[in-house]
Amino acid sequence: MITLEYPALLPAPRRWVRWILVLALVLLECWLCCWSRKQGRLHATTGVRFDRVLQASELQSALDFTAGEQNEEKIYASFWGEQIDDVGSGTGHKAENVFCIGYYGNAADCLPVNYCYGTAPGTVGEECALSTALAETLFGTDNVTGLQVTLQGKNYTVCGVFPSVDRVLLFPSEKNLTCAELRGISLDAPKTETENWCAAAGLPTPGCILYGPQWVWLCTLFCWGPLLVTGCLLLIGFFRLSRDWPAVWRDFVWLLLALGLALLLPLLLESMPGWLIPARWSDFSFWGNLSARIQEGLQACKYAPVYWRDIGLL
Repeated sequence: MITLEYPALLPAPRRWVRWILVLALVLLECWLCCWSRKQGRLHATTGVRFDRVLQASELQSALDFTAGEQNEEKIYASFWGEQIDDVGSGTGHKAENVFCIGYYGNAADCLPVNYCYGTAPGTVGEECALSTALAETLFGTDNVTGLQVTLQGKNYTVCGVFPSVDRVLLFPSEKNLTCAELRGISLDAPKTETENWCAAAGLPTPGCILYGPQWVWLCTLFCWGPLLVTGCLLLIGFFRLSRDWPAVWRDFVWLLLALGLALLLPLLLESMPGWLIPARWSDFSFWGNLSARIQEGLQACKYAPVYWRDIGLL
């Protein structure tokens, strides 16, 4: 029989496997952290999709309510709408079937993108932002800040360029607004707060609600997955190791771990959103009702209008 001997400086094959698994978990955790931060930037607001275009009186009513003392929750809204149109340039070039996103409010909330040139346009004025694909089509280059484009006979000065393979234009507008992005909605009761705010602000009933902060919370929770797996493996290894200890020391350490977990439980429950915590833990119907509410929200979003803003940033 042939016996393989390993040099003293090299770990055994099982240790190599363990180190590879640890390295894989570290890389996975780094990727998940980057992905979670991206989701936090893209879904920082609660999205509201209405079934029709907002009227000028409704928009003004929402602005007055937001600035007034009645807005006790300090919820602020930015409005936007999307249409497909043709965009021209001063050089005579023309781009057809451009996703034109008109916004009123905070441009960063209406289109949360990173700019490779310039910055997002302001709340008012005649500035706009282009995607790199649209800039290449109109001017043959992507660094086009300071140049002008034309939409529906009106000129806009380009102040920012963001990366995208689609032709997109972001411009200030008070017309054809069908969506809103809300800041200040809590994690506990987002549906109730959103509907109550829209009713108090004089806006129509939302046709669909996109729960951005709740999605970010779930992404952050998922991001802790590799660390949780590593912690469980270390805990199992510790229990196996402690079996050889004297009974007194083993029981004492296990008691300390149990007390530590008991103290962490309230902090864990406090970090969870209210819609995931039942009023009574003995109410087992809560989970069935929660599943029904989630399916109802998904069904409403399924039949809601599809916008480039919602799918182009994924």
